[in-house]
Amino acid sequence: MLRQRSTPAVEATVVGLLVLVCLASGIGLSPILNGDEARFAQASREMFLNRDWVVPTFGGQPRYDKPILIYWVTAGSFRVFGVTPWAARLPSALAAALCAALLAWSARHRWGPGSGLIAGLLLAASPIFFFEGRTCTADAINLLWTLVAMLALEQLLTGRATRMAAATFWTATGLAVLTKGPVAPLFIGSTLIGLWAFGRSWNVWQGLLAAVLVMAGAVAIGPALLVIPAVAALVSALRRAEVRSRLKVFRWLWGVPLFLAVTLPWAIAAWHATSGEFFTVAIGRHVLERGQAALEGHSGFPGFYLATAVVLCFPWLAIALHAGANAWKRHRDDPGHLFLLAWGLGPLIALELVQTKLVHYWLPSYPALILLAVGWLWTPCDRFLPRGLVLLHLLGGCMLAAIPIIPALVLNLPGLKTPALVISGPLLVVTIFTASTLTRRYRPSIWVSAGGTLIFLMLLFGPFLSRLSNSFIGTRATAVARGHLKHGRSVALYGLRDEEMLFSLPLDTKVHRTPEKLESAPADGQTTVYCARERDFLRILGAADRGPFEVIDRVEGLDLGRGRVAATVFFLPREEQR
Repeated sequence: MLRQRSTPAVEATVVGLLVLVCLASGIGLSPILNGDEARFAQASREMFLNRDWVVPTFGGQPRYDKPILIYWVTAGSFRVFGVTPWAARLPSALAAALCAALLAWSARHRWGPGSGLIAGLLLAASPIFFFEGRTCTADAINLLWTLVAMLALEQLLTGRATRMAAATFWTATGLAVLTKGPVAPLFIGSTLIGLWAFGRSWNVWQGLLAAVLVMAGAVAIGPALLVIPAVAALVSALRRAEVRSRLKVFRWLWGVPLFLAVTLPWAIAAWHATSGEFFTVAIGRHVLERGQAALEGHSGFPGFYLATAVVLCFPWLAIALHAGANAWKRHRDDPGHLFLLAWGLGPLIALELVQTKLVHYWLPSYPALILLAVGWLWTPCDRFLPRGLVLLHLLGGCMLAAIPIIPALVLNLPGLKTPALVISGPLLVVTIFTASTLTRRYRPSIWVSAGGTLIFLMLLFGPFLSRLSNSFIGTRATAVARGHLKHGRSVALYGLRDEEMLFSLPLDTKVHRTPEKLESAPADGQTTVYCARERDFLRILGAADRGPFEVIDRVEGLDLGRGRVAATVFFLPREEQR
């Protein structure tokens, strides 16, 4: 009865509040994690405490990896709530909750009562979405602006093209560029190319040539290959009078200036403050090189995103694949389905061309896939899900349930085996139950699967991660470092492999990035303790029983990124060096 009386606004509000509660509960239990979260959180902390709002820094060095908006919102959270892990992650949780609410609103408008609730729940239950919604990175905020821009783009192309839709499109695109650079334009452009490609007729030779070009791009050429279909699509479109007329809905004369008004003020300030170096590094390395080479070892095989989606898109991938196949059969007669297919598949092909691959890159296409899945559930059509897709659903659930078991059993971490089995067991039961009923009772099965997955993720990234983080090398090294601080010593870091340590140490903590810097550091008696990974210490500074430094503390812990136990040492200059 409640669902029948609901409105899009009601369903969106319910979903947003529910997802916010799920994401925000326990986000401060675990310390800042190593990797991207440590860099974003510490850079935002330095921005807030140093009051430099133009150029972010990390460990005192300029950080040119991402544009400014993520640092602004995180620093603003620090200003209101204090410098804590909880405050660092809160902007991502809020952005993710708004994404779920917006998706629920869109689904409710399309498919009717109840569809918004399940759409928002499916997005929240997606493991990579849930993780990014509880992590201090740019991805949840970028997803919000990209989702707004894509829904506005759909309205401009297939719905009532209002001035408000155009203004929303250009503003959201500008905010997305301020958050994560060219990601949103890539999704918008590849979606438009997809609309052109899916809307035309291809003969066999043209299809084979397109397939060969895509394979060549994935192997060697990279995303520069997109220039070919982009030019072809533009030329083809401009030849048609109806398309030229349709392009006017974007209100270019004031839309482009609106986009520039959002992005240019900071861009000009950053260019002036760094003499252009910010954009040389940000565009040259983190855009162009990322497309042509696998940076930092983040490579992937052809089909990387579909393969990882078995887990990352659980519990809705199987239904989305079947819904997408059904939508393809009638996409020429349904502009809405055509847009969703282009939104889901166009960026997928573009990302396959990018040589650097990370599992969250395809995340901004998830809303389109979920809308297709919910549309199939809510509209009269076949109610048969192939057994192969049911088995895919079963495989995804089992692999997801294994995630907490692997570190607990394989790495033999104390005190984690029982909690891992406790949170994984119910998900396995739910997965087996829903897989056995998925071909007969679609909606109840999906409700149960989404709810069970959401509870599992709350436990996994809440209490379990908090308990697991006690075994991390960074957490243990931070505790030792803070012990030295309590005894009146200062701490300096070498190598910075455990980047999360910076967030818990004083802002003026020195970071030595080369052996020469460390060896030239002043020998100030017992007042400064140096910290480094044991491997770096032995390789660069010599054995522990000789050389200019002596080890005073050693701590072991789990390096989760490398899946092994590592050691960190604390050391002082030897007596004769002081």
